[in-house]
Amino acid sequence: MSGRPLKFRHEVIDANPPGSEHDITLIFDVNGDDRNDIVIGGKAGPVNLFWYENPTWQRHDIAFSPGLEAGGVAIDINGNGRLDIVAGQQYNGNELYWFECPEDPAQPWPRHLIEDRFTKYHDQAIGDVDGDGEDEIVIISQLSGVLGYYDIPKDPYAEPWPRESFHLLAEGVAQHTEGLVVVDIDGDGENEIIAGTNILRRGQGGKWAMEPFAVEEEFLCPRVAVCDLDGDGRLEMVIVEAERPGARLAICRQPDWKPEVMRSDLFHAHSLAIADFTGSGRGDIFVAEMGLGKNENPRMFVYLNKGGDFEEMLISEGIPTHEAKVGDLTGNGRPDIVGKAYDPQRHIDVWFNES
Repeated sequence: MSGRPLKFRHEVIDANPPGSEHDITLIFDVNGDDRNDIVIGGKAGPVNLFWYENPTWQRHDIAFSPGLEAGGVAIDINGNGRLDIVAGQQYNGNELYWFECPEDPAQPWPRHLIEDRFTKYHDQAIGDVDGDGEDEIVIISQLSGVLGYYDIPKDPYAEPWPRESFHLLAEGVAQHTEGLVVVDIDGDGENEIIAGTNILRRGQGGKWAMEPFAVEEEFLCPRVAVCDLDGDGRLEMVIVEAERPGARLAICRQPDWKPEVMRSDLFHAHSLAIADFTGSGRGDIFVAEMGLGKNENPRMFVYLNKGGDFEEMLISEGIPTHEAKVGDLTGNGRPDIVGKAYDPQRHIDVWFNES
């Protein structure tokens, strides 16, 4: 398939959202009407976790929780068929929570404590990492230098969760480690964990080993996405630096995962995803820049996949975005883009894919 021409329509769905320093972006069906909704969370505000109902984009409050950090995942914690939210605190915060989706998700969501031992929970991921057929919750605690996962306990309402539900995978993890993906990266039938520029593999006896890559070209605070980009049956990794000017975007290919740098002039590119934007059947690469009051012309790119080679397309400029996510909001099968400005600007944006 050759694919459609790429075209997006930008819409501000909230020009004055509550709070500031909006970190979390999630796209999933909150209220069970078979439409994807939008969840936003942040560090400050009288309400700093809320959701927008598709298609009116009416805002509903979820909860207040001091200082939520970037990341967040949706998972059914209590087994009632509704997706709950897991997110943790920023900087010196020690608490990781799950927010329980009520029967009427327009009502406040009860907050439950999972963990209070670690510091700064930047990134969570969901997947079966121990081979038991059930999903676990993988976390990085940046300031504690800890990477591990939680089994959901029989009583998820216990606060905090029983210590035995946590499994430590690695200690001394670098503070600039960001980006979590649970995936069978080598095709051996078992999931690995990608944590920044590290691959964690489960060995005999359940012991885990961490293998760094891109060591000679250290990537600071990388976001990570995984896909078979060239159709050879092997997965590639795409990484981009999220927290620096002059950020690099690169593809890492097996077997040595050496980075092939595509750009090295991005500004705090804290948004990365792979999706088929044109209907070609191939994964395209999406990346976007922050503003932070310093970047006057933040850009948003899609790299169109031409079978392993890529054509760069500028799809937006002048609108800062942070931790943007990709998902189908209209039900037409085309991935749309949701982002927000973080700071000092405050707005929630959607780029509707009209390709």
